[in-house]
Amino acid sequence: MLTGQILLQLIVVLLIVQLCGTLCRLIKQQCVIGEILAGLALGPSFLGAFWPSLQVAIFPINALPTLQTMGDIGLILYMFALGARLDTNQMLGQSRKALIASSSGILLPLLLGSALAFFLYPSQAGHKATLVSFVLLMGTSMAVTAFPVLARFLTEKQLIGTRIGTLALTCAAVDDVVAWCLLALLVAIIHSSGFSSVLLTLGIVILFVIGMFTVVRPFLFWMEHHVRSSQALIVLTMLLLLGSAFITNAIGIHPIFGAFVMGVVLPRRTVYIDHIRNIDKVNSMLFLPLFFVYSGLQTRIGLINSPALWLVCLIVLLVACVGKIAGGTLSVRWMGDSWKSSLVLGVLMNTRGLVELIVLNIGLNLGILSPGLFAMLVLMALVTTMMASPLLSLLGYRQSNQSSEQKDELQSSEVSLGSHTDFN
Repeated sequence: MLTGQILLQLIVVLLIVQLCGTLCRLIKQQCVIGEILAGLALGPSFLGAFWPSLQVAIFPINALPTLQTMGDIGLILYMFALGARLDTNQMLGQSRKALIASSSGILLPLLLGSALAFFLYPSQAGHKATLVSFVLLMGTSMAVTAFPVLARFLTEKQLIGTRIGTLALTCAAVDDVVAWCLLALLVAIIHSSGFSSVLLTLGIVILFVIGMFTVVRPFLFWMEHHVRSSQALIVLTMLLLLGSAFITNAIGIHPIFGAFVMGVVLPRRTVYIDHIRNIDKVNSMLFLPLFFVYSGLQTRIGLINSPALWLVCLIVLLVACVGKIAGGTLSVRWMGDSWKSSLVLGVLMNTRGLVELIVLNIGLNLGILSPGLFAMLVLMALVTTMMASPLLSLLGYRQSNQSSEQKDELQSSEVSLGSHTDFN
């Protein structure tokens, strides 16, 4: 019975995601926008509001835990692939401009989000939130930049190989790494019983990360040179991925953190990268959309049901935009770039997409966010990601028709940076 229900859900999800993705491409938006909209369309904000009996029939309460588990598997695979895409050598070798731009692109929205949290805490915090956890989550949600969304967006706009595109991609990578570290700290605080427990959890996490770099990474290099069976290498990689996610979950940190670290330490070798692409093709089509749907099922736009709440929603959006755009723009302008280039960087850094939804869902599941604030922040993630394309057009960056030769060149550049158009 449950198997049939899940199969029905997969059919509906695939159809709606493809439909919304096609519609978004027609209006020059990225597919990730369509995936977010598909989740909202199948949830109580749309289908549940106009045809609640159909929504309950497709997504009954008893099937939601299975849907959540499958979506979590999609997240684990996604975070593994995201970590594998990061060019760590490029990040470590960045110039002073990239380091300053990255820092300001994190600190300003983090501070503004934290300040906003003080005013929202009495009315919008979740039932398990403390002031510290609520402030940290709000600051993290404002500081996020969606690295994979940005990589695909830069490719579509033919900015992937430009100076400003490379700078934006590097800043986004640094921002994401810092955001996951902040999220790990947040989860440690929530699951710990006191300050000493937090320190113990963080100490174990640090030992885990050190072990991944000093033991697992050299072991993977050794296996590549001594094991000729590609199937054996693939099985080993999957075992290490699942083991890393299990360990961080057992520590008290979310399993996606272990998957992300495993992706970061994975050697950038053909046998491993080809494996990642194969995983992502299946994941982006099958498992990851379930995460969007589960997010949509938890998002109730109808909770924003008064002018005062819509005003709060608008303030959240303004703080998010000001923090990211100003943080990216002013630092680069201070270092001598033109206002146009500086604004382009700020706009690019303001994209959030799926990474933001991951942070928000963790916050909701931990009881730090109220359902109403969760809906506001989902809308913020959607709007800030959609803003990038029209704002770049206003700044003079327009997508032109590409010849097949130009497309091949862009795809080669994308592969060299570790990005892939199937990523969200």
